[in-house]
Amino acid sequence: MPEERIAQVAIDFIAFCFERRGAEWPVLYDEMCYVAGKRLYRGLGYEELKEAGLDFTLAGLARTSRLTNEVTKRLRQGEVATI
Repeated sequence: MPEERIAQVAIDFIAFCFERRGAEWPVLYDEMCYVAGKRLYRGLGYEELKEAGLDFTLAGLARTSRLTNEVTKRLRQGEVATI
């Protein structure tokens, strides 16, 4: 992605949620919100994930969607998810 670098923890978070649910956007977004809200991945919540490059707000949704789609595409292809 040409935007600023995404922290590996954000990519790992997306992979974790994808493995839990195996769904596409927007269902995966719901899973990501659930996991962040309950802090099920390494105790990380919305603020920590935002600092890592994942913004769940309306303003950041397009970027988060693009990133999520890229990560899940690589996961389906069997690649290591790094951006």
